[in-house]
Amino acid sequence: MKKLVAGLLAAAAMMTAAQSQSADVIGAVVYARDSQYWQQVERGMSDAAEKYGVTLQVGQNRRQLPTEAQVIEDFVTRGVKAIVMPPLDVNASAAAAKRAADRGIVIVDFDTALADKSIAKHTIGVDGFKMAAELGTVMTEQLSKLNGGKNTVSLITLPPTNPNMLPRKNGLLSTLKGEGIAIGSEVAAATPELGANAYENILQRDPKTAAIWASNSGSLSGAAQAARRKSAEVRLYGVDMSQELAADLLDPNGKVFAVADQQPYVVGYSAIEAAARHLKGENVPRNVAVESKVYTRDNPSEIQEYLDLVKSLANN
Repeated sequence: MKKLVAGLLAAAAMMTAAQSQSADVIGAVVYARDSQYWQQVERGMSDAAEKYGVTLQVGQNRRQLPTEAQVIEDFVTRGVKAIVMPPLDVNASAAAAKRAADRGIVIVDFDTALADKSIAKHTIGVDGFKMAAELGTVMTEQLSKLNGGKNTVSLITLPPTNPNMLPRKNGLLSTLKGEGIAIGSEVAAATPELGANAYENILQRDPKTAAIWASNSGSLSGAAQAARRKSAEVRLYGVDMSQELAADLLDPNGKVFAVADQQPYVVGYSAIEAAARHLKGENVPRNVAVESKVYTRDNPSEIQEYLDLVKSLANN
């Protein structure tokens, strides 16, 4: 009897191993695990991989082009069937991605799209221009009720090399309109430290600045920290939600008034979903749009829902 049980267990183990080996393997690239944005992206990827029965391998490009290329090459060597990637540079990232595609590997880009549209089979993500434009509409409405509608808005943009810089900036400016709105200083930043410095620089240049828009979560968080230290009355707006920014929105004394979010969990999930369905021979759209969402301090219930989601992801 013991031999029979042992034999059955061994057979089950062999079957599990065989099933694991036969599952499609998808390589996924993330920038890093140092921000809630990428943590949520990766969690969405993991949940989609489990749902669609694929094996997921994750590599970090650490925001370096040589590292990105090496991660992609490693995936090719491991024999992955698809690579899901957020290009660091819409042009410079193309070489490594094309080498993989030429080997028959399905490329899915997300967060931003490669300039050469022939490389990726599918592109996943939020329209950065549209997302920033939606936030600009909210800002215009709110600022029309401040200081008689006459306000200077300064910008903390992403560095010029970042592919999201221009779409977000241009999207904002397309709807941030009004007779009393003037555009003030512009400083580039992407991290909390640089965002805090940018906040200080802007107020030195334009002391009468009424609002500052930051184009990513890191720079907005840094600006919010600097605002708390200075107790300034400058309103803050920006892109990419985080627990810290949600808490500021819920704080009656907070300086953040609205944040446009890309819903990174949905982005990550949708990217792996597209790759998995493609590998199964299903019909998947070339472009898969993820809707952005604007959180404002006027709607605390939605902000709490966001916090509940982040908490549930951390506990699972």
